[in-house]
Amino acid sequence: MTLLKKVQERSNLNKEESYTLQEYVDLVKSDSSVVLNAPERLLKSIGEPILIDTSKDLKLSRIFSNRIIKKYKVFEDFYGMEETVEKIIAYFTHAAQGLEEKRQILYLLGPVGSAKSSIAERLKQLMEKQPIY
Repeated sequence: MTLLKKVQERSNLNKEESYTLQEYVDLVKSDSSVVLNAPERLLKSIGEPILIDTSKDLKLSRIFSNRIIKKYKVFEDFYGMEETVEKIIAYFTHAAQGLEEKRQILYLLGPVGSAKSSIAERLKQLMEKQPIY
């Protein structure tokens, strides 16, 4: 595939569309995800977690103290950051519910090389998966 075709396909994916009010109302009736707010769209892009019982694995039980941890497919290449990812997802879950986090800013703090930028990039990619109306 040529570079020009790739650029054209990419621009077609991000093309804006316009709807009349009636078309928008019909779209909302058929697809309730149209009216999701930003945290709800992000949670939808992240998907459901895979629950892992660490008490059944000798190595994992030492690391996670026999807890049940949640792993998310979209964050599978962030090794050893399960607790951090859970905290970030908890933030978005509470924001989606309209709690205090809705009015707060997600601030990633940590030492150099602790994947802050990588997590922010991944969240940006996930946010771009769901269309905004």
